[in-house]
Amino acid sequence: MARYVEIDDVRVALAEPVEVPPRAFVGRDKELQLCRVAWGISSDGTELVDSSAPPLNFRLEGAPGLGKNEIVYEIARRLDMPLYIVQGHEEFTPEDLALLLTPDPEAVYGEVPPLTLRASPLATALYEGGLCFFDEINRVPDRALSPLASVLDGRQYIYSAMTGMNIGPRDSAARKRFRFCCALNPSLSNEGHVLPEYIEQRTLPVIEIDHPPFEDVHEIIRTSLSPSPDFLVAFTDWYYEQERQDISVRQAVALMNYAMNYEQHVGGQKTKIFDQVASFVVGRRS
Repeated sequence: MARYVEIDDVRVALAEPVEVPPRAFVGRDKELQLCRVAWGISSDGTELVDSSAPPLNFRLEGAPGLGKNEIVYEIARRLDMPLYIVQGHEEFTPEDLALLLTPDPEAVYGEVPPLTLRASPLATALYEGGLCFFDEINRVPDRALSPLASVLDGRQYIYSAMTGMNIGPRDSAARKRFRFCCALNPSLSNEGHVLPEYIEQRTLPVIEIDHPPFEDVHEIIRTSLSPSPDFLVAFTDWYYEQERQDISVRQAVALMNYAMNYEQHVGGQKTKIFDQVASFVVGRRS
């Protein structure tokens, strides 16, 4: 069911927050601490701290599959606050950050649906005072990021060119609660997908997300898939024998998942299965 509010006497449907996965979080204590400091969060991660210093719009930088999204999920879980996610892509437009004109979701079936204004996840988080995470922000064309500038400074509003409206926090409490962060893959920046300087300087500090220690990878696999001890030993042996510290957490979980399915459907010794299936999941070294 859509939620509607009146903004400048205009009826607007708000976006829905994402459902944060209720799974256990492993490791990344240092990175979480840096994020909490930037956002003004208590040391136990459960509440926003009332401070005269405004929160910072931190940026997570790291290769795919290393857990950037999971870090943001964990922050939202601990705070128990709504999280809104903007997914960056090459066809992004400025209005994707503000208001979109879409068919009314409450229209009667069989009739031509009337159009309604729908707030973006960013505009909704800004209006209500929620958490906003802009993923893959450096995939977005420079022009589409221009409305973001007024969100990330003292003005704290977003302009909708389609309606001529400025959308900001509904009250002072929402203004204090609003938090923004983003993430990018540095390899895209190396290929020319760089942030405009005015956005780069508004999304600081930069928190680098590197490969976690093997102990954390091992624990993530154990808690997410519950493999047998023999499978965990076989994975550990493969990991060190092949010196595959370059694989991501996502690849490691997928590899274990595939190996477990392979044993169930095809069979074979656990110690050899990883050699047989690894190239299909994590690829071969060049």
